[in-house]
Amino acid sequence: MSKTEVKGLMRKGWLSLAVFGLGLLAAVPVSRAADQKVLSIATGGSGGTYFAIGAGIATLVSKYMPDYKLVVQSTAASIENIHLVANKKVDFAIVMPDSAYFATTGGREFSGKAKYENLRAVTAGHASLLQAASLQSSGIKSFTDLKGKKVALSAPGSPSKFLTMAALEAYGLKSGDYQGAFLTYAEMVEGLKDGNIDASAVFAGIPTSSMLDLATTTKINLLPMEESTSNFIKKNYPYYSMAVIPAKTYPGQDEPMTTLAAPSVLITHNDVPEEVVYQFIKAILEHTDELAAIHAAGAEWHLKTATDGIAIPFHQGARKYLQEKNKVN
Repeated sequence: MSKTEVKGLMRKGWLSLAVFGLGLLAAVPVSRAADQKVLSIATGGSGGTYFAIGAGIATLVSKYMPDYKLVVQSTAASIENIHLVANKKVDFAIVMPDSAYFATTGGREFSGKAKYENLRAVTAGHASLLQAASLQSSGIKSFTDLKGKKVALSAPGSPSKFLTMAALEAYGLKSGDYQGAFLTYAEMVEGLKDGNIDASAVFAGIPTSSMLDLATTTKINLLPMEESTSNFIKKNYPYYSMAVIPAKTYPGQDEPMTTLAAPSVLITHNDVPEEVVYQFIKAILEHTDELAAIHAAGAEWHLKTATDGIAIPFHQGARKYLQEKNKVN
């Protein structure tokens, strides 16, 4: 057989395979993709945790809600996401719990604006933790020691300042009792080392690089939130919760430490069908391990903490699921 004949047979073989493949596609009555209903979720910046978790949830929806496709949108996070959900531009969003609370009550950054009374909670997710620190050489060991001191409350423009202020208030310190400053996390580290500030407050997942840098190069005190403050927080700041920084998270930290946390919250609006939300929360909370395999923060999206920090009404579909699991009444 000549080389030309062999090449001809090869071409015919590839052509036959291609035709066979097209035949298989044609044999499927209707494409699943064509039948899928599209849902959408607003997250955060494309390089951030909210976006990664949203992409992970989209994977779970594809696998466990095959009649649906979840489109992930990159946004400027909480405030934009709330507007998008409330105005029904998207079906779901990941937001901070305090932003959701004030959107429904018309306070803080939503003061003087229409209340978004159609917002509903689905579940709480991964949390960011308050990590307040001072140098051991300063003698500051508690929030009560910060009276009259200079405290870096948050990064410039960050709403996490409200969480630090809540922690200080739980110990009887109001804004006039200390000198607040706003610095980036890197600036906080340098400010402590240089003596320009007395304490810093980082609000992030654990461990965070700036705190690791500080604890590795300098002896520090982490400032705890005693359990005795939990009632004050629940009464005055129902959208925050208590959490524990495990021992050995940072160099020199030999014991676990209780602190304040703000879990991310998955929200929707009240016109999303009950069964859709029921299947949505079920797909997430019953496959935490799969979400964690996509992003480490996914490990915190589980039933145990599903109601933490939520101060807005649950969607009926979410409530139905959580009632079945004895998480809500």
